[in-house]
Amino acid sequence: MKQIKLQPGILALIGSVTIWGSTFVITKHLMDSIGPFTIIFLRFAISLIVITPIAFKHGFQWKMLFQKDYLLFGLTGVALYFGLSNTGLERTTAANAALIQAANPAAVAFFSILFLKEQISRQRMAGIALSIIGVLLVSGGPSSTGKSTLAGNLLIIGSVIAWAVYTIQSRKIPADIHPLVTTTVSFFTGLIWLLPFLGWELINRGLPSVAPISWLALAYLGLVASALAYFFWNFALNSVEASLAAPFINLIPIIGLILSVLTGESVSLIQLLGGLIAIVGVMITQQNPSIIKGELHENPGSSH
Repeated sequence: MKQIKLQPGILALIGSVTIWGSTFVITKHLMDSIGPFTIIFLRFAISLIVITPIAFKHGFQWKMLFQKDYLLFGLTGVALYFGLSNTGLERTTAANAALIQAANPAAVAFFSILFLKEQISRQRMAGIALSIIGVLLVSGGPSSTGKSTLAGNLLIIGSVIAWAVYTIQSRKIPADIHPLVTTTVSFFTGLIWLLPFLGWELINRGLPSVAPISWLALAYLGLVASALAYFFWNFALNSVEASLAAPFINLIPIIGLILSVLTGESVSLIQLLGGLIAIVGVMITQQNPSIIKGELHENPGSSH
């Protein structure tokens, strides 16, 4: 039996998924005073201040912002994914969002079959089916608060689909392009797509009054969840096998759920059961480490 040592790569994996799991609760609480699109804009503006100078050293060029593939990456991986996720969080709980996002790897596997014509075993098909059943239970289950969260849950499902499409698109990027360059360009182009929605939000809500604690939370999302956790994850992939890193993805919704409950949210038994079914389904689908590799430009958990 192969022994897993608590090496720096493993510690980096634990650090990255813990950070990403915490973002559900932090983003949800930020929405008490800041609109969803304003949060996205400020978060990635802060992150870009840090990662852009580093990206230049790896080949980033401004002209990339006008290339078709990168514009599409920004649309699906930032504008749609984060936009749907944040607007969904306004209408559902952080716990529900964490449980639904557990289906991300299964959604990527499904779209790989649909668009890339990848071969699939019966076992992986069963895993995808289980994940879909689990998400449906989470989305349609009764809210323990008595308030309907269906609209928010559907928006979160939309963000899962957007992320799967983004991941499939990432296969078009040449292997010699550094992932940090792809991430940086996606952030920039994504913010461009979001500008009309940001303008609409500011016109309707006015400029937000951002308290010092909210600035700290935004800095955490921008610097820690988007920059530092990204570094941890890619450092880990250079240190351990992808097959070893893959199961750590499943910890993100679990950590998100635990933190949501600890901060006062509640979840019904049906929704909890649905989340567990979705996670089991994902574990069944994760037979091919390359699917996880395809998601490393920006992990799904870092969206929140």
